[in-house]
Amino acid sequence: MKKEKALVKAKKKNAGTVYVAHWTHSIDNCPLRSKEGGRLLSNLLANRAASARMGIKIIAAYITVTEHDLYIIVQANDYASVVEFFLPLVPTQTGSFKPVLPIEEWTRIWARINRPK
Repeated sequence: MKKEKALVKAKKKNAGTVYVAHWTHSIDNCPLRSKEGGRLLSNLLANRAASARMGIKIIAAYITVTEHDLYIIVQANDYASVVEFFLPLVPTQTGSFKPVLPIEEWTRIWARINRPK
């Protein structure tokens, strides 16, 4: 619930679009199997100041430990910044990122477009 409130608050500030990224890798390609890969992943998520300079706000990051799936929620003003932010993962990961709306915002839109005539 705390993360959902953060998404709504971020959206209200008009600070950009929220994206949910899903990245996955095989156990053989797990970045944490090497020092270099571990640093890459740590730097990507830990250096919030560098991310902010790229126009990216990291809202949350989660991992399914046994499935090797990463879910990263970011906010950005443009799609190109999101692509650039995730480029370091491309050599070892398969992924996608999709723009999302807080459910509260979607229900307001839905109500507005589905008014009885």
